[in-house]
Amino acid sequence: MWVRPSLAVLALLPALAACGGGGEVTMPPLTPEPADSRLADTGGDERRTLPARLVLYRFLRGVAKGNVAVCAYLAPAYERTAFGRPGGCRAGLGRERAKLGPWDLAALRGVTVPTGEAGPGAGEVTVRFEDLKWRGEPAGQGGLLASSFTLRRTGGRWLVAEQGQPS
Repeated sequence: MWVRPSLAVLALLPALAACGGGGEVTMPPLTPEPADSRLADTGGDERRTLPARLVLYRFLRGVAKGNVAVCAYLAPAYERTAFGRPGGCRAGLGRERAKLGPWDLAALRGVTVPTGEAGPGAGEVTVRFEDLKWRGEPAGQGGLLASSFTLRRTGGRWLVAEQGQPS
């Protein structure tokens, strides 16, 4: 009679022990949203660039939401360029986001990153602004919406490393 409840408690202990956390911003999981087939692997270069494209996708959609967790996707050099200093994203995201118009934020909520080019360096992927796909009208370039984004594999993860100058 007491065996079943005891087994249930023992089965749940590892799951409960895994819960916890700290106050640091960590990178959200890099999985495509199930309903978004526009990020599906199509083979070749697209398959190799998918992890980098997912980072940019999450970053841009997170900017639309004002979610500072997207700061975990940024390399220090990019933060210096976009926010004035390394580590400046958390404090500056709201300010930079406010520079975007409501139509830009609406466009970012539906943006996808269907393609990217390997390079220019080893372990890098470049996505040009004109390669982004929009659900409706595209956002305008400027500020956080650069002419191109270079993503770099750093350790075991991809980070937004550089931005091209808006044209």
